[in-house]
Amino acid sequence: MAEFIQTNRTIALDEFNPQMPDIITEIGESRAIDSLEDEVIQTINEKLLCYSFSEFMEKMKPTVYSFLDANSGAVRYTLSKPESIPDDLITEIPLTEKNDVLKMLMTMVDAKRSQGTKNIDFKFETLLELISPKKVLDDIRQTRKELQNTYMQYLELPEGAPKRNDLGAKLNNLFEDARANYSNTMALLPLAIEDSEQRLLLGAGEDGQMGQRIAAGIAKFEEDGTLKILEAPKVETTALALADGASSAQLATLLEEDYTASSGEDEPSGYVKALVVRTFSPLATQIATEVDLQKEVANHNAYLQLYTDSKAEFIKVVKPLIERILGVREFFSQYTVRSKAGMRPSLLVANTTPEMLAKANNLSRLRIFLNTVNNKNEYNNTIWFAAFPNLIMDKADDTKAQRKVFEVKDDKARMDVNSMEVLGSLLGVLSEYQVKTFFSFETGEKATFDRVSKDGIGPFRDRCDVLANKDFSAFAVSCLPNVTVIPKNRSGVVTGKLLETDGEGVKMSDAEENIMRFWIEGVYIPACYIAAGITAAWQCPEYLREKFRRNVAQGLPGVRYDVEAGNNALITTTTLAREIAGYTATTKEEINNQNFGFIFASENIKDKKGVSVSHLTVYKARSMAMEGQDFEPIYRTQTTTYFQRILRQVTGDNKADNIKYFFSANPESQMSLWNNQKEFVNAIIQQGDAVSYEMEPSGRNVDINFNFGGNTRNMQVTLNRASAVEA
Repeated sequence: MAEFIQTNRTIALDEFNPQMPDIITEIGESRAIDSLEDEVIQTINEKLLCYSFSEFMEKMKPTVYSFLDANSGAVRYTLSKPESIPDDLITEIPLTEKNDVLKMLMTMVDAKRSQGTKNIDFKFETLLELISPKKVLDDIRQTRKELQNTYMQYLELPEGAPKRNDLGAKLNNLFEDARANYSNTMALLPLAIEDSEQRLLLGAGEDGQMGQRIAAGIAKFEEDGTLKILEAPKVETTALALADGASSAQLATLLEEDYTASSGEDEPSGYVKALVVRTFSPLATQIATEVDLQKEVANHNAYLQLYTDSKAEFIKVVKPLIERILGVREFFSQYTVRSKAGMRPSLLVANTTPEMLAKANNLSRLRIFLNTVNNKNEYNNTIWFAAFPNLIMDKADDTKAQRKVFEVKDDKARMDVNSMEVLGSLLGVLSEYQVKTFFSFETGEKATFDRVSKDGIGPFRDRCDVLANKDFSAFAVSCLPNVTVIPKNRSGVVTGKLLETDGEGVKMSDAEENIMRFWIEGVYIPACYIAAGITAAWQCPEYLREKFRRNVAQGLPGVRYDVEAGNNALITTTTLAREIAGYTATTKEEINNQNFGFIFASENIKDKKGVSVSHLTVYKARSMAMEGQDFEPIYRTQTTTYFQRILRQVTGDNKADNIKYFFSANPESQMSLWNNQKEFVNAIIQQGDAVSYEMEPSGRNVDINFNFGGNTRNMQVTLNRASAVEA
């Protein structure tokens, strides 16, 4: 009887942090060998294999590097650590889930997911404010509140108390969070912007009038009963804003010392030190009445301009990486089973570019790795799927010169896209080891739901024609559309308004040119990660049981699960919200006629219970293999691959007598067991299917014939060898 094996490990053909381990380096020199030692596979798994998004972030540690350009006065960002710049002049910005940009985008995906809201109805502008200085300060204020509250609890407990130790650990984490906001100049900008606005606009009305100079006062009744507001005497005081002043003073001192230690400077800035204390442990201070308004306004405006420019530059550099990070997040999000008993999808991160992996010397290393994990009878480390994002949409000769009457912002050539030649080279190797590759097109407006609804699938079909009718076609799956997080035309971010002064007061300018903003230019999730994720999810019987409730066999993977059959697509939906009202009738007719691609749908439809489906569904799940005029469903290759591996395992590498028993009518034979399970959703052989075999007269080969509901496929197995060739 066959063992229950995993059928959903996926390799991400993508780079997330060039400073971290990658699969090429870990495989190492591979000449004169055809298999890797177990210790090498174990090391690769320890460094690159992930079972959750949090584990992925921990192992990859995606990072952006920034430095100041003294010539231009601008902030520069790069995804690779600059080798020509001293380390002490480089700032590392970890792309953790606390990063304001990544957090905003994840919040946006989750909000749409929970609300089931289409793009046209979603309030993108509200969540885009999360990266404005004001919203950044909201998070800081929460950290400040927790810091003060925890520190007061800490002081109230005697030394040696177990809870005091726990609070100390929490305080260290909170200081780490605070330190992230004053560890470098750029992180300080939101603090400086809000600090100056609070001080300069104190007293400004809601009607846009100038804020006047303020003098703190006291109320006093005269002898005749008249109430007067008098300026308070300027007395030096150490009184604190909080009732428990001593603890706040101590906390302020700790913050000063921490800033001094973390600044790395012999003489840290007094302004910054005071700014840090004002932000994280505010003390009651005298309101400055002698302020150079012109200088303060100029400083504020310079801060805001630099923040806007640097944030725009940061997003331009980091957006392609963040899109792929979101792709990995959605790969894991498709699996909704909370139990640890299921076949949880796993992702092996190559952490190298597809172009690098496709070089001849590296392809040989990939072959040896796949020969080790895919061509043995132990399948714990077998790779079944691959995710390949950002296939370039346009051919090299598609661009035409055009005389421009109107000024148009030119799009620079993208550096993160992958060529068809690279994809073809990788498919050639991956298909040898039965790895199904989900590939998607470059992110942007060219491959969105809106574009597919308007233009149909013709452009994508034409682009993929070179992948049809090839030996690897059954293992190539074109995925579309990409999922929109923020549409390009709704991706404007307002960071604030410039201030203006007449020498006596200050107000925010209402002039259009003084509103500071930039455009993110849209954010999209590569469809290949979602397609690989949902396919990996439905391999798990626990996942199918969660969705179907019954008629799911415990010991069978979902290799034969046909998402296109019946109402399956409405039961095993993605976890992502619908985007548009649906495809046009013309587009749906084209998709149904061509049966092309792994295509997601955003349809207004109800399931059998009459409940509206608010998530994206799988409309088609086809590979590039042709069957007549149609493309072949992906489950066929998945089923035959699984069959081949189980056959090899159960028959001791295809021994003739064992193969005969495998197909025999004995109730304990593997075929008998599978034939008796046809009623299950995840049956290997379903109603209408049939599998037969025929020994060649030479006794060297066995021909295995599959009939999937009337569609045939043949496989030839060589006896006593560990390989099979499909015909």
